[in-house]
Amino acid sequence: MESSQRLLFLAGLARSGTTALLHVLNAHPEVAIGMERYKRLLNGQIDLLRPELFDQERFFDFSDGLTNQDPEEAARWGVDYAAIEKKYAAATYVGDKMTTIRFGAVHERLPEARFVFIVRDIDQVASSWDRRAQDDTDVNWPERSDARASVERWNRSLRRIRRAARQYPELTTVVEYARFFGDPEATSLRAVLDSLGLPWTLEVADEFARVHNEYVDSVAGRDRQLSDDVRAFVDELADRGLWRQVNRLAV
Repeated sequence: MESSQRLLFLAGLARSGTTALLHVLNAHPEVAIGMERYKRLLNGQIDLLRPELFDQERFFDFSDGLTNQDPEEAARWGVDYAAIEKKYAAATYVGDKMTTIRFGAVHERLPEARFVFIVRDIDQVASSWDRRAQDDTDVNWPERSDARASVERWNRSLRRIRRAARQYPELTTVVEYARFFGDPEATSLRAVLDSLGLPWTLEVADEFARVHNEYVDSVAGRDRQLSDDVRAFVDELADRGLWRQVNRLAV
């Protein structure tokens, strides 16, 4: 990592739009973010986290076994590591995506790192978790990670995001899924770029337009597909008061 570069992490609970957010921000010429490049380290070996891991040669050496999203696997999700590598040395921000909120542990080791958090309504998260858990062909998603399992994780992630945003507002930006991707004017995206000191670019505009259209065509207005008992479980245990608090923190 060049001395002039800053670390940036994109974080949100699984199925909250982290990958789509990654696509949009990685379209910026000054941003180079990995696709859960250090997933196993961030989830289980975080004591090993250090700035040197983001040196270019180290970052693109996938022999370390610290991710299950190598370049071939990441390409399935539309992430092109070759394109990221080409701009890496000149990028203003380099970093990683995570689907477990580890702000406190990361901040302890990388106190200057910036975070962009994305949050999504529990109805959509739970429905998405359930669809994947019930899909026998989805070998990358555990059957146990269903709608019921999503609620506790959703509550916990919101608590951690609220704490981080309140304690370190200068290091954190929060966006809400539907507001971010559903707004054709890209108001939230522009606020994120402003918070990072980055200009609006044609590349970002083009990628956002693509993701926005995908959201409108495939996501917006989709009913949650949950059984009555699961829906009652979600409604009882999801902390919607906390959700409203975090929403108020979103740009």
